[in-house]
Amino acid sequence: MKIALPVALLLTATIPATAADVVPLNFIHGLPFVDVKIGAASERMLFDSGGRIGLSVALTTAAKSGSVKLLKSKYTFQDLKGQSFEVPELVAHRVRIGSTQLGKVNGHVHVKWGGGADTGPEAVLTRAREAGAIGLEAFTSHPLLFDYQRSTMTIFETGQAPKMAQSLPLAYGNEGPYVVVKSGGKSLKLVLDTGTPVNLLDQRALDCGDKCASPRLANPRDVNGKSLLAQDAEIADLGGAPFDGILGAPFFRSYRVLFDIKSKQLHLSPYQ
Repeated sequence: MKIALPVALLLTATIPATAADVVPLNFIHGLPFVDVKIGAASERMLFDSGGRIGLSVALTTAAKSGSVKLLKSKYTFQDLKGQSFEVPELVAHRVRIGSTQLGKVNGHVHVKWGGGADTGPEAVLTRAREAGAIGLEAFTSHPLLFDYQRSTMTIFETGQAPKMAQSLPLAYGNEGPYVVVKSGGKSLKLVLDTGTPVNLLDQRALDCGDKCASPRLANPRDVNGKSLLAQDAEIADLGGAPFDGILGAPFFRSYRVLFDIKSKQLHLSPYQ
C-alpha cells in the first residue's frame, strides 16, 4: 500500500543531518591546543574553558587576520596569583575551527598572565600560550565533546550530542563553567578548566590549613547523589576566588566530557 506524504516531509527525510565536526587536539604538557583560523590568520591556540573566554587574540594575529576590530572598551581580570590585567576588547569576524564557521566572536587582546617558565621544559608551553586562547564563549550554541584519549574535540549542532553515562547541572558564570560536587560532607563549587594542568582545591574551602598534605576528592557525588570518580588534587590559595576549586587536566583524562552551555548540562562518560 502506498501512502502519499507531504513534499516537505519527504525532503526532510532525505536530507542527512549535519555531521559532527571532529577537530584534532594537540597536547603540550597535557593542555589542549586547537588550530583556529581568523580571517587570513591561522594560529594554534590553547583551548581554555576557564573564565568566560571567547577569543584571546595576540595583536600580531589581529593585524594579520584583517578581520579583527579593536574596541575602546576594556576587559579586566585577575589571575589566580591576584595580579590584575586590563586589555582592549575586540570583535573577531570569520572565525573557523575545523569545518565549523563560528562567524563573529567577542574577545580581548591576549596578554601573558599566570607566570610560566621562559627556560627549561615548561618553556615550550609558555611559548605556545603566547599565540592566544579560545574558550567556551565561542561555542555557546554548540555542544562540545572533549575526548583526551582520542585527542579530539567534537563540535555538535544543537540537539545532536550523544547520550552519555552521567549528566550534571552546569552553571556558566564569569568564572567559567562550574558544577557543584559533594565530598567529605561539603558542597564544593568546582570550575572546569581545560587550561589548568592539575586539579586544585582551595585550602579555605577544606578548613584543613597546613594539614592538607595529600588532598583528594574522595567519594565525590553530584547533586543527585550519583558517584563520580575520585580525583587527586593540589592545595592552593585561590585568593578569594568565588569558587572552591578547579577540575583541570586530570579530570578530563578521567572522562569524556561534553559541555552543553545552551542546555545547562555537563555530560560525562568515564574511560574506565
